[in-house]
Amino acid sequence: MIAMHRLAAGFIGLCWAATVAAQTFPSRPIRVVVPYAPGGFTDIVARLVGQKMTDKLGQTVTIDNRPGGSTIIGADMVAKSAPDGYTLLMGVTTTISTNPFMFKKLPYKASDFAPVALTGMTPFVMVVNPALPANNVRELVALAKAKPGSVSSATLGIGSSVHLVLAMLRGAAGIDILDVPYKGAGPALTDLLAGQVNVYFDAVPTSMPHIRSGKLKAIAMTSDARLPVAPEIPTFKESGYPSMVAYSWYGLLAPAGTPHAVIERLNAAANDGLRSPDVRERLIADSGVAPIMTPEQFGDLIRAHTDVWGKIIAPLKIELD
Repeated sequence: MIAMHRLAAGFIGLCWAATVAAQTFPSRPIRVVVPYAPGGFTDIVARLVGQKMTDKLGQTVTIDNRPGGSTIIGADMVAKSAPDGYTLLMGVTTTISTNPFMFKKLPYKASDFAPVALTGMTPFVMVVNPALPANNVRELVALAKAKPGSVSSATLGIGSSVHLVLAMLRGAAGIDILDVPYKGAGPALTDLLAGQVNVYFDAVPTSMPHIRSGKLKAIAMTSDARLPVAPEIPTFKESGYPSMVAYSWYGLLAPAGTPHAVIERLNAAANDGLRSPDVRERLIADSGVAPIMTPEQFGDLIRAHTDVWGKIIAPLKIELD
């Protein structure tokens, strides 16, 4: 009985300590690890939201860029950090929704992280060289079926998001499109513009200047609905392929075990920043959408996306380590 009382007292003490910690949080700067180099969309979103969180929380939110290893280096660092809310990860689709299916020796698990806040989602736009005789999804599919292997698509290598979206299209439409891997988005886009390849799934901001100038044709978006930044481009969904909905998600993750009250405070600060007109305008300009979500809703979104990507990756039998 005495042991039970001591156990109960210890549990109450831990709960009390967690409550006090949450009430005084944050008492020092917060670090957000970005698993990419500075300048990309992930880094931009982290800095935009981080600044707003700084204003809201009264403590500096610093950005720590740790690129490399398909986000594994930065993710592993955060997974092994103290679960106190002072070290966060700007996680992306790759980190949790695709890496676990492709790296058998991954040093972390999805369960090593606690969802904090969704900060953005971006779809892909399928663009083609104007010389390709296809102006919409129906014509592209018909061309690929009439001449299997004659249509080529640039990707960024096996396991890249571009490669996986192409695999998604192959399965949805039952077509054979040649996969041409590139070491970067720049060379892939250059060869697409030159007509060395026919098709590419790109980020909207990168392709939009070429679409506007007529150097590329936009076939369809992988979004649920047309984007305000490009309302003239249809979705695959409305073009007869409802399963062709794909986004890259971006969001704050904390080490598992971080007190729920701390996560709630971080979520409120991030969401407050996402509601700011300047942040929303920048996200829209970069083809991003950022539904305001609770940590639980963000967790549901991660699981849903992981399920979708897992079904795409499984038959491909990709092993990257």
